[in-house]
Amino acid sequence: MEEVTSRRHWKKFYLNVFILTLYFLLLAFVTTFLYKEALTVAGEIFIILISSCLVIMAVYTIIRYFKNIPKFHVNTNSIKFTRKNALFWKDLERVQLSGKQPFSFMLDYPREGMMLKFKGSREIYLYDDMYANTAAVKQFITRHILNKSYKPSIITKANKLPLNNEQFVWYEGRQLLNFRGAVLWLVLGLLLYAIITASHVSLMVFLFGVGVVCFWAFSAFMYCFGTSDDCIMVRNPNLFWAKTKYRLTDIQEVVFEQQHSKMPYSLRIITNDFKSDLYMAGTLSGRKWRQLQKDLEGKYIKVRNELYFDI
Repeated sequence: MEEVTSRRHWKKFYLNVFILTLYFLLLAFVTTFLYKEALTVAGEIFIILISSCLVIMAVYTIIRYFKNIPKFHVNTNSIKFTRKNALFWKDLERVQLSGKQPFSFMLDYPREGMMLKFKGSREIYLYDDMYANTAAVKQFITRHILNKSYKPSIITKANKLPLNNEQFVWYEGRQLLNFRGAVLWLVLGLLLYAIITASHVSLMVFLFGVGVVCFWAFSAFMYCFGTSDDCIMVRNPNLFWAKTKYRLTDIQEVVFEQQHSKMPYSLRIITNDFKSDLYMAGTLSGRKWRQLQKDLEGKYIKVRNELYFDI
């Protein structure tokens, strides 16, 4: 019997859990230093309560994430979650392979994923970014459960194909006119000045390392996009080696989204084999996003606009 076993994504799941848990624990640790500064018994009790709540939030993060992203096995008869009874495909009532699904963590917020609803059970949400083999799971469900005539698409990035004199229309913004871009280059300028004036080599090396980390982290928000008659090109002007090209015929759907209110607008490309790539484009204005949507829809690409502006 064919079977697919889920694999949690080490970076999106385990690293995310580690960073969030460490964040709450560090806040709790720092809060305890204020204990001796309290002027009253009530102040001491308040600090203890705050520190305890932060520790509880750290534990809650671990429990919530492991509950939201369970391991599971899929075969042609059922889907089986760890420590739960198997749910049989013959009892499947509804399925949604793409779209935003509620992610319960303190407050519900949407994440890209799929939804399964079986008779007598609550809706089950499986989140794309949290599993390393989401595409394989979706292909398996489509081929064996939803559409037995379905043949999986074999898609490779078109990076190595010649451009054939393709003319690209680019959608990009100026970094210095964007808050994150301006902060990046201001910080790098200050670090460069500090390196030049530093009196110790060790300090210079440390500041250089801080600059590299800042450059890498902020550059992840600076992607831009180009469209031609046959392809979408994604590149990063700061990380010049980061270029990816997709054939339009390989694209199932394009999503305009924002993962969190503090995060930049992003473009998600979902290919016909259910693979999904997310690119954050903090420099693009609302006008550029609208132009990009019109361009893609004019090339018969499905665009799911989840941003706060309309076409």
